[in-house]
Amino acid sequence: MEETIEFYGFRGNIIFPNQVTLFSLGFENNSKDKNQVFTNFFKELKENGRVDSEYQKRRYYLIFINQYDTIIHCQLARERIYDKYEMTREKIIGTKDQDYPFINVFVELKTQKFLIESKTIIFENYNTCSDVIQNIMNKYLKKIDATIDINPIIEEQEFWSFFIEDNEVKNLNFNLAVPNLFDASDDATSFLNDARDNVGASNVSLNFSNSEGRLKPNKEGIESFVKYTSAGGGTWRLNYKDKNGETKSANSKQKSKKISIKFFREEINNLLDEKKVETIKYEMRKIETIEKFKEELDEKEDNNN
Repeated sequence: MEETIEFYGFRGNIIFPNQVTLFSLGFENNSKDKNQVFTNFFKELKENGRVDSEYQKRRYYLIFINQYDTIIHCQLARERIYDKYEMTREKIIGTKDQDYPFINVFVELKTQKFLIESKTIIFENYNTCSDVIQNIMNKYLKKIDATIDINPIIEEQEFWSFFIEDNEVKNLNFNLAVPNLFDASDDATSFLNDARDNVGASNVSLNFSNSEGRLKPNKEGIESFVKYTSAGGGTWRLNYKDKNGETKSANSKQKSKKISIKFFREEINNLLDEKKVETIKYEMRKIETIEKFKEELDEKEDNNN
């Protein structure tokens, strides 16, 4: 019987902090070369079968399962060591055993999107999965002095809803990765390009505050920053008082876009048929927020038809 499996959407952002090292390896600070670094990681994963790292004193494995054109299917497994007790004729003997509970991850190479399975009996919080994948990838990217940030893809309205409702917003922060794939002509991208070129920044944090809780952002003024974070280019967080006077906080990591796909468990752990792969691609397109990728995907769809 098929079961509905929930996935949350994320995007990876390759960061080049050390230009001397990267130039010596033939990489330049542009979207094409950053995407090549991203793709190379999964090429190595395919060749090696799995990679691992330690995160918060636990061992995790990213395991290659299959590739369908530009879609990579992986599994993220957590090593679990537990006590096991066996009864003999004389007494009960305690031993240590281990297993590897896992969740499924689908990666779209060109757009650097991740669909991460939500399975709370293994990972209580799906954001932990993205943090673990980020930790694993950074362990292997450090050889070229590159890193990756993995951020949620969210609906823009999730941000604006805090200012539509009767809230008193006191503090607002944007944390943004220097332009990766977006190549957009907007205020946020121009600002981040300047920060990279003139300061050498690989990440930029913007903080806005009003002690009286009167932050009322002009949509035209910061819309490009909201779009940037919503596309997975960074994160936002804010502190506010709700209409009942209760102090609360919110951040974009609580708001990832969620999609649902029906699978037979035996198929998702092995080989997917063409129809199921097309379903995954369709769901990947549904959560896409970057215009250039939308246009490319629409053009490809038209050509196929």
